[in-house]
Amino acid sequence: MHWMGLLSLSSLVVVSWVTAYKKMTPVSQVVEVVEEEEGTVHGIVWRRTMEIKEENRKDAVGVMVKEAVKEEEEEEEEGPVRSEEMVNAVGVMVKEAVKEEEEKEEEGPVRSEETMVNAVGVMVGQIVEDKLQGCHIMFLSSSSSPAVHSPIVNSILRHTTAKTRSSLVVVTVTSGQQQDLEQSMWGNTFTTCRAIIMYFTDHDNNNNNNTELVFGSLERAGLWKLPETRVVMVGPKNGMEGRLFQSSLRNTINWVDERVLVYRRCLYCNTHGQPGLQLLFQWNLTELHLDRLSQYPHLLNDPLSDLKGHTFRVATISYFPYIDYKRDNEEPGTTVTPLDSVNVRILDALANSLNFTYDMREDPSRSFGNLETDGMYSGMMGQLQREEADFCTMLAPTPGRLKVVDYLRLTPSDAFVIASLKPSVLPANLALVRPFSRNVWVCVMACVVGWGLVLWMLQGVWSALTGLHTITLAKAIEYSWSVILENSAKDPSVNISGQMLVGWWLVFCLVISTGFSSSLISHLTVQGRSRAPESLGDLVEQEGWTWGTEPWAYNGATLEYFSKHTDTIVKQIHTNMQVLVLEKAMNKVLAGGFSFVIVKNYILVIIASTYTDTYGQSAVYVSKKEFSALACYGWGIRMGAPFLNQFITLHAHLEDTGIIETWTKTIMADRVSSNREKTKLDSNTPQQLSLQDDQRQVVLSLSHLQGAFYLLGLGCVAGALGLMAELFLLVV
Repeated sequence: MHWMGLLSLSSLVVVSWVTAYKKMTPVSQVVEVVEEEEGTVHGIVWRRTMEIKEENRKDAVGVMVKEAVKEEEEEEEEGPVRSEEMVNAVGVMVKEAVKEEEEKEEEGPVRSEETMVNAVGVMVGQIVEDKLQGCHIMFLSSSSSPAVHSPIVNSILRHTTAKTRSSLVVVTVTSGQQQDLEQSMWGNTFTTCRAIIMYFTDHDNNNNNNTELVFGSLERAGLWKLPETRVVMVGPKNGMEGRLFQSSLRNTINWVDERVLVYRRCLYCNTHGQPGLQLLFQWNLTELHLDRLSQYPHLLNDPLSDLKGHTFRVATISYFPYIDYKRDNEEPGTTVTPLDSVNVRILDALANSLNFTYDMREDPSRSFGNLETDGMYSGMMGQLQREEADFCTMLAPTPGRLKVVDYLRLTPSDAFVIASLKPSVLPANLALVRPFSRNVWVCVMACVVGWGLVLWMLQGVWSALTGLHTITLAKAIEYSWSVILENSAKDPSVNISGQMLVGWWLVFCLVISTGFSSSLISHLTVQGRSRAPESLGDLVEQEGWTWGTEPWAYNGATLEYFSKHTDTIVKQIHTNMQVLVLEKAMNKVLAGGFSFVIVKNYILVIIASTYTDTYGQSAVYVSKKEFSALACYGWGIRMGAPFLNQFITLHAHLEDTGIIETWTKTIMADRVSSNREKTKLDSNTPQQLSLQDDQRQVVLSLSHLQGAFYLLGLGCVAGALGLMAELFLLVV
């Protein structure tokens, strides 16, 4: 009896151990199957983990031993018959247990594969439901890849279609399909976002042509220009990192690589803000904790609130008060030390908020950028187009530029003004003729002679018809002169028509003499001044006048404005525009007959710092009229930069507070004060003293009336010349 009890106990133990062993055996097999067949959904990796701990196994064996001992005691009481039946039953149980475990062992890999395929589809569907709802989704794979026939693809599409309320397009990439791929990626007007799901297999890892075909097509379709596009990638772990850092995905903010572990590819998460991968959490295929996705609200749309000290490459050229710097050396493209200016304050505010630094360099050509014949831009625009810089300061938008770069608007554009020599007092010797313009004087003289000629002809016709006496031509012209000089002679008319003609002449002379007298008085009491140009039209109209600007201000968008303008005046300004350095241009302004066409805030600082005395008097006049050649000022951003939206949001906050305008005024005032302290300028020129004398009461002096004496002298000379002519004729 005792040996039969031991046999029964050992049989139960064997069955228990066999069962436990069989349950443990599929662990390595399942892991191998998962490792061979597992797929990734761009950052989330799946692994089935099945472990039976040693402690749990020992506890299970102990319980079974106790139950076996209890049954043995009961069997001893029932007798030998019961023991023999027990032995037979144990044998049958062992056979059935071994057979059952063998069947489960055969079905294990198949069930594991089905579980993994379904789990990947469920997970991708959950991501679509939670993160991509309302998006235009494009499922992308290579036409030559076995992925198009994979059960995982069918599972993904089935669960994605069931979860999404958006448009779904399935695209298999072939060579020469760039246009169709670009149209599929852009989506339609009914979706609010854009997403791409890509699937790769081990075959794609071994065949680089498939991978290059997919990512090359995305590069040509312009995915790098759309940083807001969300990308989900499914595939094996091998080759994952290489796919994540493809050039076509260089501006993609967040995308997930799914496998057995949940990863997030980030742009600025590593040391010094470099791109990298972040492991978020681990998954178990048998327990899909889909609610864990809610713990990562920015899994696919990271707002980039912290750039982790990333260093941006900034291109610049000097344009005070908006950007100013000190060059570290004289080499082209040198690094610079930023000085206090509007763009530097905005840049520092953004850097403090987003946690980044910047390396600022002067553009080697010191040019904003012009479009070359090969379709590429020069200057700072060229650096952005070639992605040699992340952004540049002080750039104006144009239709051509916006095709190759993105743009951040900062401030309204600075209007252009015309700086000229301040209007001076007109020469007093011409005060008598200044009341009328040249055209008026010519018309008056013509009327004097013409009216006398008409009067002589009418009287001559009347005399010929009636035989009465007439007047001579000299008498008629003498009368016209005497009336306009307010010292009329006797009326020479001999009939009614002649008297009517004389009457209208008297009215004309009254108007002319009254206007001349009043204008002469005003010109004698208030000294006239030369007229400074107020517009581009004034520059063109003034005879012998020239104009120019600085080299840095006459390139890029400004040059494009003047060169492509259709107005005739602007064309003439462009044709005759002189390009001079600041010092030479200002010297020509002070010499007169030259105007400096330049932006307002820049020239106001120059004039207040260098060309204004301690009394606030300046010899330079800035036109009251302004004209704008540019739409606005801002930063050029390389195409597809993922940080653009954050820059726009933070700048909008600064602009809403009104701080940027205050900064501009403060920076200009500080620079003027600093410059004047360095130069100690105090220039009291005769021009400035004459401006002060104008405020006193004016008493007519010889200088005011010298024109009358000049006319008297001219009359005497004319009389002498007439006498000589008469004597010559008499002798002859």
